[in-house]
Amino acid sequence: MRRRRHSLFTLCLCPIAAVWACDAVDEPEAGGPGVVIETSYGEIEGAPVDDGRGPAGDVLVFRGVPYAAPPAGELRWRPPQPPSSWEGVRPALESGAPCWQAISPDTSIWSRGEIDRSEDCLYLDLWTAADSDGPLPVMVWFHGGSHEVGHGSSLIFDGAALARKGVVLVSINYRLGPFGFFAHEALTAESEHGSSGNYGLLDKIAALRWVRDNAEAFGGDPERVTIFGQSAGSMSVCSLVASPLAAGLFHRAIGQSAGCFTPLESLEQAERRGMLLADGLGVAEDAAAADAAAAMRAASPEDVLAGAGSSGWSAGAKTVVDGWYLPDQPSAIYARGEHNPVPMMVGFMGDESRALFAPGPELERPALRRQLEEQYGEAAAGLLDAYAAEAEQAPAAVPSLIFSDTIFGWGSRSWVRHAAAAGGDAWLYYIPHAPPVFRLYLPDRPDLGGEGGPRRMGAYHSGDLAYVFGNTDLVGINWEDWDHEIADLLSSYWTNFAKTGDPNGEGLPEWPRYQPDSDQALVVGDAVSVESGVLREKLDALDVALGGG
Repeated sequence: MRRRRHSLFTLCLCPIAAVWACDAVDEPEAGGPGVVIETSYGEIEGAPVDDGRGPAGDVLVFRGVPYAAPPAGELRWRPPQPPSSWEGVRPALESGAPCWQAISPDTSIWSRGEIDRSEDCLYLDLWTAADSDGPLPVMVWFHGGSHEVGHGSSLIFDGAALARKGVVLVSINYRLGPFGFFAHEALTAESEHGSSGNYGLLDKIAALRWVRDNAEAFGGDPERVTIFGQSAGSMSVCSLVASPLAAGLFHRAIGQSAGCFTPLESLEQAERRGMLLADGLGVAEDAAAADAAAAMRAASPEDVLAGAGSSGWSAGAKTVVDGWYLPDQPSAIYARGEHNPVPMMVGFMGDESRALFAPGPELERPALRRQLEEQYGEAAAGLLDAYAAEAEQAPAAVPSLIFSDTIFGWGSRSWVRHAAAAGGDAWLYYIPHAPPVFRLYLPDRPDLGGEGGPRRMGAYHSGDLAYVFGNTDLVGINWEDWDHEIADLLSSYWTNFAKTGDPNGEGLPEWPRYQPDSDQALVVGDAVSVESGVLREKLDALDVALGGG
């Protein structure tokens, strides 16, 4: 290993990748595998990427970089604290441990296998070009998983392909489930902000502060930071755009398959649900706040995770209108135009519910009508008209289809409409192209088998991930030429947006800004086109049923 010691000032003058050539840095030893960068907490050693997909060493990767202190012990259920500084060079060659979460079954598209979980999990991985002409835009990725499972180091999120398109790519872990979203009156009482919950979202803010303070050391531009995420990660992006705590920490936002416009729990509601978990951990309801908090922090992570499931806590929403991270419902913040004013790029897949939600119990048309009337009142008639074809074929599937379209389609369109109404730039996309089915996060065991062929799930939830990261040559099976072309197309749109705030660029089909009157979206199916009114009848009916977002 060759240590390259230099100041942040020196790195700002020299391209990161050119640390081997700058006068302020010694030449590397022959065969030296690493490159050492000085961060605000100490020096870290990364390594050149040699993945056979580009010239060896054209991209550098730094794995397992701490952006916050381990949120364990007394720091469990507290806002993230800065990591401790260190002496010498810290290896950044292996990713950090995933945060505590349930182990998913191997029969699922979203299986993550047996993983070594830890509360010491607030780490990021970073990819950057080994040579560049100037500061590069930074893209910060938030993984999905219902805010309950997942980690940012899955191979499908490998950032080398995006780095080769001229960005610095950062992927983070953040607290999940009861560790990241548990609200309780004892935790609120000890908070200087009078809030609890949303710790996993505060982790994202801590990561963005780390990026702000350290981007230049890795050849990045702290004034061009794009946040992007999928599913729960997209919900996070949506709420970060709404949060005053995130102001100035990013400059563009991309949301893939989820918004944040359905009502969230208030702090009081979340605290009441938190009592279920506290009771499951043996905390007396009348315990003093300090004693209750101490008892909950003394519980093992295994007991916390088990209690969240057995008590019913996990069945509720995760993000909380806590009065601090979110001073109001996101829908109200956006409607008033009080969100962070950044360009936004938002969209969804054509068959989000196909693998995600199981059809409900058998349901005849009259029972479906009664169920929708109970839930949506007079708006039920419009929904029945909009979903008439689906109700004729399979009435039992309609409630889950409506729920899916609410979260993904209506959430996406509401998001870009709010952006446009506030005078901001926004782009909407829709992907009906069906990718092959495979275990997304288990590259050594991708084949799920099953009847119906490799594309039997349609354009399923999370099917966009390998395309966006340009990794169809790295993960999955049964890809065809058009899939690889889509990967090049989408990863180019995404990185162009990070560079300029506009996804368009040379050689790409023109993607118009979203305007509510034309309601145009980029559609990626058997071809790439621009279409007006994607799912318009259904989304208009949901507008009426849900109050317009």
